[in-house]
Amino acid sequence: MGRAEDFLERYRILEEELIQKYDTDEKSGSPVVRFIADKEGRPFREKLNLCREIRNFLSHHSELDGEPLVEPSESIIRFLDEVTDYIRKPPLALSYATQFGDILKAGPKNKAVTVMKKMQKQGFSHVPVLQDGQFIGVFSIGTFFSFALNNNLAVLNDEMLIEDFSELLLPDRHENERFLFLPESATLFEVKNEFEKRSQRSKRLAVIFITNNGSINGRILGMLTPWDVINEH
Repeated sequence: MGRAEDFLERYRILEEELIQKYDTDEKSGSPVVRFIADKEGRPFREKLNLCREIRNFLSHHSELDGEPLVEPSESIIRFLDEVTDYIRKPPLALSYATQFGDILKAGPKNKAVTVMKKMQKQGFSHVPVLQDGQFIGVFSIGTFFSFALNNNLAVLNDEMLIEDFSELLLPDRHENERFLFLPESATLFEVKNEFEKRSQRSKRLAVIFITNNGSINGRILGMLTPWDVINEH
């Protein structure tokens, strides 16, 4: 099989994968065009448009006097394979997350000042608070500021415990931030899309937690901030 035929076969396979992805058929229009138009297809857009032009040319003017007019490069054929692999098995968000074992965590009886020092040293802006392994809230610098404003507190008492902030730890009690819980099947694209969405009621999405069942009551597997997915495919 020459490279022209190889290219057309790989393009056909990609089309079939996209038809399955969109649960549609060929009568609904080109699935490649639909993918290009989607946000998910944005990283592939330029080269896929080129592939469409090559495919259309080869389909109508593939040979002259028995000789191929165009021989697609090996790199463009490999690109079609890369896109097909992505469609078949998109990268999971959990692969880009800070894994549970590496997450800085806190318990209700931990001293707040100790947790904050660890946050500064290890570069964590948000810390899940666990009790007997169960998620009960998130502690952040914003949690302390809110508590300080509400209680006219100028200095952090060295003896204050995380549980002293309990009324501000629940996700919906954070004034300017919100949190999302997704299952381990969540893809990198889904996470990036969530971070890119417009803020809801002036609250920015600060952290996405990946749990085994996608709920706040699930077992935490990893956590992501916008910085974890910036510039990722």
